[in-house]
Amino acid sequence: MVRLRRAVPALALLAAGLAARGAAQDTTRAPRPFVEGGVFDKPYLSRLLGRTAIGGYAEAHARWERADGATEEAGFLLRRWNIFTATQVSDFVRIAAELEFEEGGEEITVEYAAIDVGIHPALTVRAGMLLSPLGRFNLSHDSPRNEFTDRPLVSTELLGVALSEPGLGVLGLVGLGGATRLTYELYAVNGFDDGLISDAAEGTRVALGRRNVEDNNSSPALVGRAAWSPRVGYEVGVSSHHGAYNVYRSEGVAVDERRDLTIWVVDAEARVAGVRVVGEAAAATIDVPPGLRGIYASRQRGLYVEALRPFGRAWVRTMPGSFFAAGARLDVVDFDADIPGDVVRRVTVGLNFRPTQDTVLKLNFVRGRTTDRFNNPSDQAGLLFSVATYF
Repeated sequence: MVRLRRAVPALALLAAGLAARGAAQDTTRAPRPFVEGGVFDKPYLSRLLGRTAIGGYAEAHARWERADGATEEAGFLLRRWNIFTATQVSDFVRIAAELEFEEGGEEITVEYAAIDVGIHPALTVRAGMLLSPLGRFNLSHDSPRNEFTDRPLVSTELLGVALSEPGLGVLGLVGLGGATRLTYELYAVNGFDDGLISDAAEGTRVALGRRNVEDNNSSPALVGRAAWSPRVGYEVGVSSHHGAYNVYRSEGVAVDERRDLTIWVVDAEARVAGVRVVGEAAAATIDVPPGLRGIYASRQRGLYVEALRPFGRAWVRTMPGSFFAAGARLDVVDFDADIPGDVVRRVTVGLNFRPTQDTVLKLNFVRGRTTDRFNNPSDQAGLLFSVATYF
């Protein structure tokens, strides 16, 4: 009986070997899978990493911040660790994704996961979890590319960058002769939800209405951006986001008045005397319920402008591709445009060192002032150091 038990695996291996030999001889017929379309019958198994690229970036901070003379934060943190994947499925189809781990893994988010079907350079269909084209910074906000440790306040506090939304739409590029071009993106998305008011104890906060993974009101919003670029390094873009944020009907029955959120953003990039200048300005209009008007803002606005000047290429002789850069940024966010207070202003100056274009060490000094809704001021200052790199 023991010999029989030992013989069964040997016979199975022999049979598998004969089957493999037969399959090798018959190259015109692929082996039949255990289950058609099952776990081990997937296209990627026959071309593992053949058309798939994997990468990402990491960002670590050392922070010292004070407010009104008291230390608010002094410590270290792994701010982000993100993974990218991209696959060219065919000549016309590609899929890409980004998975973000924030604050040492406290928050894990699918920031982007979309399928592109390219019909023509001027027309590509995109569907999935999208980075909304609401300003350029939301489309290009990786920490190794960002010249400052913290993202612009108008992007994080007003628009909610990184702003990801499930949606479907089109994008494309139209050449206008020479290096001049026009690009566009236009999508139907789930939009924001009423968290921008119901979850906002300090007043209207648009960023708290994002992450509307399942459309709360079955009424898609529209978001789009068009950008004109006469040549590399120069661009002007205009974008907008519009849609209802509240649940105003249920099963076809009206249960509330429809309330819309509309956001406009203008972004620009230029180079002046070797200085790269980048900025965005945003304005939001919110339909606030009548009983909350005067408490919650119906108009918000903000902007940032930054300038950066590279210098010192190859000063570090062991790193011939290295260079330094000095920069400054102004941030302003007005959370209620109808009153004097509820404003944040901040100035950041920084010195960067890049061993290569993909890796950066940033040293920033931040000085700012915040006023509450009663226009009471609070002063802040901070010294920030960070390291960010692609991998």
